[in-house]
Amino acid sequence: MAGDVLTDDLLRLSLQRLSQEVRKDVPELGPALARHMLGTCGLIPAHERAERYAELGQFLLDLGNLYLAERANLLEEG
Repeated sequence: MAGDVLTDDLLRLSLQRLSQEVRKDVPELGPALARHMLGTCGLIPAHERAERYAELGQFLLDLGNLYLAERANLLEEG
């Protein structure tokens, strides 16, 4: 997928896969990620979709920071 143009469909597929993996690691965050993803679907104006993608992006950044903090804790313990 590295050479592909990132379309809405490819982005949603990637986010769906991410959501499945997140559910395995942190089950309580899976539904929140799914809600954010659903907010980007449907017949909504472009500006509203952009806002929803921004919210999803912030959620993903926060999730990434959570994983990084967990990794740092594991490295300190190990």
